[in-house]
Amino acid sequence: MNSSHLGKFAVLNNRIKQLPQGINNYAVLIFAGDNGVSLENFSSYPPLTSRDIVIGHLKGKSPTAALLNRLGKQEIIVDVGLCHKVNDDKILQRNIARGSKNFLYNDALEKAQVEKSLEVGLSAWEDVAAEKFDIIGVGEIGIGNTLCAAGLAAIITGLELEYLVGSGSASDKVINRKIDILSRAIDLRSPDPNDVIDLLARFGGMELAALTGFILAAVKNKKIIMLDGYVTAVAALLASRINSRVPSFLIAPSTTGEPGHGPVLEQLGLKPVFDFALNYGEGLVAAIAMFLAEVLFSIEN
Repeated sequence: MNSSHLGKFAVLNNRIKQLPQGINNYAVLIFAGDNGVSLENFSSYPPLTSRDIVIGHLKGKSPTAALLNRLGKQEIIVDVGLCHKVNDDKILQRNIARGSKNFLYNDALEKAQVEKSLEVGLSAWEDVAAEKFDIIGVGEIGIGNTLCAAGLAAIITGLELEYLVGSGSASDKVINRKIDILSRAIDLRSPDPNDVIDLLARFGGMELAALTGFILAAVKNKKIIMLDGYVTAVAALLASRINSRVPSFLIAPSTTGEPGHGPVLEQLGLKPVFDFALNYGEGLVAAIAMFLAEVLFSIEN
């Protein structure tokens, strides 16, 4: 098919042409954790209850799990920082701590916890035998982590919070409250914008740090990563501060409703393939995009 006929699919087509085996075998890897700042009650979910979302995924009731099950593809969930343990053989138990601290009052994590979380992500490459996949999508489950991501994005990009903070899983009414929380936290925490470990210690969370580690592992092994939403983009931005080659191994499938997502992708030099404006996370957009890439590869070959 002539690429001029593909519209926005042409961007995706150009990227999947880089895959030596095409795209047949793929999975979504999700890191899960809880964030103490969720105790400020700005989310539509109760604080520290990410466990319930994970259980929904494991039971096949989440949109991500339902889609992947329908496609016969794998969803892998890693507990790196859930407040409450999930007793299920299908989850990888790599818990560093039972949730992060509330960064309004303390650093979210100790630096040793950040390093361990990064190592969980790096080690996940071997844990899930990632080499067997043609491409891997990444996602996260963690109530409050959109706020963590916005705080990290503000420090790294230098942009005003008004351009980076959205409603997340709640309504637009909470945006001013979220900006106030982050503004106070940034003043209190005084993070070093050039130190990834320090940034993650100030704001967390463990799932974000583990994502950063896994992206670094993928780049080391020259594997293409399909990003998901805002949080995975911020993790990729952090990873790019450690290894400048990171962006060349990423596909940004879509924008979200989060205003900070676009500026973060711009920092990475990435243009989103689509504009789904899906404000969901949990690996859903990554799963949809890999399915579309699989369909496109089938048409082209």
